[in-house]
Amino acid sequence: SKKLSWKGNVAGLSGPATAAHFHAGEAGKNGGVVVPIAGADKGSFEGSATLTDEQAAELMAGKWYVNVHTAANKGGEVRGQVTK
Repeated sequence: SKKLSWKGNVAGLSGPATAAHFHAGEAGKNGGVVVPIAGADKGSFEGSATLTDEQAAELMAGKWYVNVHTAANKGGEVRGQVTK
């Protein structure tokens, strides 16, 4: 179905999360925003999105990461590579 679902939470950051996103990018490389994650500013978040064929292939190949941003770290305070 190419449906991506997620559920997570963030804590211990320098301040409240201002944004969170799934990005396209291999480990150690930056990439563009692919899917926004709503609700991270509340500490916990949950959602889903339907991916294109290309997005699904990148995700399954380990070429996506999650980035959580704060006011103190606008480029991203915490990042995690998505793995199977």
